[in-house]
Amino acid sequence: MKRFTFRKSVFYVLGLTLLGVCVTFIQKTNLGMSSWDALNRNFYEGIPLEYKYLTPIFALIIISIAYLIQKKKPDLWMLFPVLISFYVGFVIDGLLMVVPSVVSLNLLWNLLYLLIAIFVCAVGINLLLYTKYPLPALDELCFGISKILKVSFGKAKIIGEIIALILTVVAGLGFGHQSVWFYIGPTTLIFGFGIGLFIDILKKPVIYILEAGNGNRDLR
Repeated sequence: MKRFTFRKSVFYVLGLTLLGVCVTFIQKTNLGMSSWDALNRNFYEGIPLEYKYLTPIFALIIISIAYLIQKKKPDLWMLFPVLISFYVGFVIDGLLMVVPSVVSLNLLWNLLYLLIAIFVCAVGINLLLYTKYPLPALDELCFGISKILKVSFGKAKIIGEIIALILTVVAGLGFGHQSVWFYIGPTTLIFGFGIGLFIDILKKPVIYILEAGNGNRDLR
């Protein structure tokens, strides 16, 4: 049974919100998308299947794999990542209307947006890990990878991004998306390798701030 508290629930919602901020800032650049988003885009364009159907299908597949590699029995919590995706999507839709685009600006502004996206995503994931509440499907998969390979979550996140990149190329080849480079861009590589590093670097500072320096390290 999971232990829910008001304090951790606030951190959890904040963490999910930051994931939405991350996606928004990435979409406001001209540098492409993350590897998992690129994978989704290949299926969206190739089948085609609307995102409102594609996103929950991917979430269920990924969370099933995450449970399998962790040898966890299927339960109702498997459906929670689908509910999470609706909230994150709501945040993204709202922020897309207010966050200015830098698509037409120079490379420096676009890279700044990408750096902000990586930073807030790393903080958000550390907040989610701190609460020990159900993780989004992709992060639950990375958590499972970190357990079976006995590596940090940040390193597991990089491995997950590499897996997604490989799958993106395979799917892109299958759908014939070579002309658009399988929807892979600079963000795919920069975010893919940068996010894991930032997660590990920011882990201790985030936990320290959350625990107000009292020495209580509540790590997942």
